Amino acid sequence: MVGSVGEIFTALAVVVLLAGLLRWTFGTGPKGALPGDDGDVGLLETVATVPTREAAEVLAARLAREKVRSTIAHDEGGWNLLVFPGDVDDALVVLRTS
Repeated sequence: MVGSVGEIFTALAVVVLLAGLLRWTFGTGPKGALPGDDGDVGLLETVATVPTREAAEVLAARLAREKVRSTIAHDEGGWNLLVFPGDVDDALVVLRTS
């Protein structure tokens, strides 16, 4: 049986409030690593810089095939391929041998 009109409006209000809170919390902001004002990207280290996003995605896919985690970030110098410090040596070997 359907609840009363008040219960239906209360349930709708709760759903709308939760949707608003989730949207505010997680949003749809930019994805990927964002450098700070000084160009620092935290724990990540740059292993390659290329002029186009497509080239960076090709290199990231090559690293992914070899199980090396990476991400792409853009700055005024081009598109940077970033990896964690523990993966730098593996990433450089993969990029040099391919």
